Amino acid sequence: MHRLGPSAAVVLIAALDASWPAAAAECTCRAPGRQVELGQTACLMTPKGPRLATCGMALNNTSWQFSETPCTVSDASPPGPARSARFAGK
Repeated sequence: MHRLGPSAAVVLIAALDASWPAAAAECTCRAPGRQVELGQTACLMTPKGPRLATCGMALNNTSWQFSETPCTVSDASPPGPARSARFAGK
């Protein structure tokens, strides 16, 4: 069996370390209907209501890190009967 010398082991570790950021750059978090890159934020629904969450890493998995900051969400009501008739061309 062939063993690696100390210098070969250092070169191998350096090569693996150089490839790590490229692998991490491909990771994304999933949000309803889209993917979010590491470090980006999204508004996600929680039991406390909609909260800002940042896409991050926990060990070797992507993970959402929630803040206590509530999201600004519009509360637009669906059009009523008179308004929907106007939009339908009636």
